[in-house]
Amino acid sequence: MEAGALLHDIGRTKTNGIDHAYAGAQILRRRNIDERVVRIVERHTGAGILPEEARKLGLPEGNYVPETLEEKIVAQADNLVSGDRYIGLSTVLEMYRKKGLQEPAERIERLHRELSEKAGTDLEAFFQEDQ
Repeated sequence: MEAGALLHDIGRTKTNGIDHAYAGAQILRRRNIDERVVRIVERHTGAGILPEEARKLGLPEGNYVPETLEEKIVAQADNLVSGDRYIGLSTVLEMYRKKGLQEPAERIERLHRELSEKAGTDLEAFFQEDQ
């Protein structure tokens, strides 16, 4: 769903915090946007946020882990690109680990492997072709 990819950061109009994905989903729900698009927006942070992590972060109770292929693609693309540049998996993992976020880093790495397998090539190679 291209709309989910295009709108994934709409919540940044309200907040630049970890809650921007939730805020974006709320904006879209109020406008009766298709729930598939809403879930892409709501679940695009990292490789998702588990319910217990959501509680610790002050988010409403819920599971914010991407489930559909579209949700996973948007989440991982958001992980690997900062602004207009590709930052790479190793950089992302290092940033998470420096913050003590080992388990989320491992989820990002697993998501990367899953999507690379589905694509038939490591996503790193795909992004490096554009550089």
